[in-house]
Amino acid sequence: MLSIGSTLRCARLTLSKWSATPRIPVLLVLIVAFLAYHTHSLVRFAAAEGQPLAPWIFPHLLTPAVLMVSGSFTLLLFADAPFMDRHTPFVVVRCGRLAWLNGQILYVLAGSLLFTLVLTLGSILVLLPNLALANDWGLILKTLAADASAGRRHDLVLTVFVSDVVVRQFSPLQAMLISMGLFWLATVFTGLLIFTVNLVTRSSGGLFAAGGLIAMTYFAGIQGRFVFGDAIRFFTPLSWASMHNISWRDAGNQAGFAQISPAFVVSSLLGASLLLGILANIVFLRQDLEIKGGQLHE
Repeated sequence: MLSIGSTLRCARLTLSKWSATPRIPVLLVLIVAFLAYHTHSLVRFAAAEGQPLAPWIFPHLLTPAVLMVSGSFTLLLFADAPFMDRHTPFVVVRCGRLAWLNGQILYVLAGSLLFTLVLTLGSILVLLPNLALANDWGLILKTLAADASAGRRHDLVLTVFVSDVVVRQFSPLQAMLISMGLFWLATVFTGLLIFTVNLVTRSSGGLFAAGGLIAMTYFAGIQGRFVFGDAIRFFTPLSWASMHNISWRDAGNQAGFAQISPAFVVSSLLGASLLLGILANIVFLRQDLEIKGGQLHE
């Protein structure tokens, strides 16, 4: 019988290991460095225009290149899946197999949420000192939504592409919450894919599987759509983390982007994550508990 209290304790125990691994500080530094580099031209453009930046850029960040980088960060975050060490047998004996396993799944959900929040907060902080709190999109983002080439008047090549569809159809808060939710769901799916495949193969196969999906996402967003058409987006679930790749109401010409609806994206990511969780339960409950070097052995 599954104990909710034991499950929560197992998840908290795994999360507490962040303080003892250098991987997490390195990841934080990489996130901040990448966001600062990626938004540098946008900050310079705002300074040249003499206008402050509204903090609502996260919905516009997730281009194919950024999805590939953020996916690589996800690989680093969950690189140690299925999160076993020399203490795991004792925790499993004390809490039970089912509680331990679902605690790791809950850890993936919590870790993905924290990763999403850090990425969102980082995208705001790197705009300093040109940041100004506002409840609308602001002049700079509206200008770039209407004219993507506006940076040329200051000899700047902008790497942040502001979506006119998102600016027209959503308030800043709506867009932030939706984009954060989509990114969280895609990160959970990636984390559970790594966790489950590593558990099934007793190796690092999950990292290769997730890495392949990340590469496909980048390919689909750059060359793939010209070779195979926009329908390729149906086979690249990690691209659904971006609002740019979903068909919203009244999207005009943008609706040609594979006609992937929000309902399809949410149900597919939730369904795939649930199936991975069920598979992990079936496999782990049939595996031996002997662990050497942090890996299961028969």
